[in-house]
Amino acid sequence: MESKNIYQRINAVMKEVEYVQKDKAVKGAGQNYKAVTHDQVVSVIRKSLVSNGIVINPIQTSGEFLVMRDINATPEPIKMGLYSGSYDVFFVNMDNPEDKVLVKVDAHANDNGDKAPGKCMTYAVKTAILKQFTLETGENDESREEAADFDTITQDQAKILFKLLCTPEGQYTDKGLRFCKAYKFNNLLDIKSKKFEEILKAAQK
Repeated sequence: MESKNIYQRINAVMKEVEYVQKDKAVKGAGQNYKAVTHDQVVSVIRKSLVSNGIVINPIQTSGEFLVMRDINATPEPIKMGLYSGSYDVFFVNMDNPEDKVLVKVDAHANDNGDKAPGKCMTYAVKTAILKQFTLETGENDESREEAADFDTITQDQAKILFKLLCTPEGQYTDKGLRFCKAYKFNNLLDIKSKKFEEILKAAQK
C-alpha cells in the first residue's frame, strides 16, 4: 500500500475535522467576545493527527520582549510584559520526516510573570493548526448546524403540520402560534427539514 504524502494526510484530517467550538470568554478592558483556546483545538484535532501520521514540530526563529515588566518603574509600574516571537511550525509526515509543510507565524503575548514566551508559542501553534487545516470556529454547535441547513420541509410535510397547527381556514391556532414563536417561523414552508420530526412529535401531543 502506497504511503500518503503530507498533503494527502492533511486533506484526510480536513475531511475528519471541520469545526472547533470557541470555549473561552474574553472580558475586561473594553473587550467582550469568545475565543478558541489552544487546548480546545488540540483536543479536537489530536486523534485525527495521530491516525493520519502527522507530527507538529514548532521551531522558534526569533523572540524578544517589546515591553519588560517592571513593577518599580516610575511614574507608573509596568505590570505586564509583552513578548513577540516568530515561529516555523512544521506539519511532518511521520513515515517520511523530509516530507513536511511549513507555516510561518508571528505572535505576541502578555503576562504579568514569566509565562509570556510560552504563551506566545502556544498561540503560534494554535494559529498554524487553524490556518493549515482551514478549521471553522464558532460559539455554538447547534446554531452552526442550523445555519448550514438550507433545506426546508416539503409540501406534503407542510400539509401534515397544517392539520395540527392551523384552522381549516388557514389561520394558526393558539397552539400553532406558540410553535411559530418557539421554532421561529412564520410560514410552514420556512421550517428547516431537520426540525420536522421534532415539531411533528411536539404537535401531536
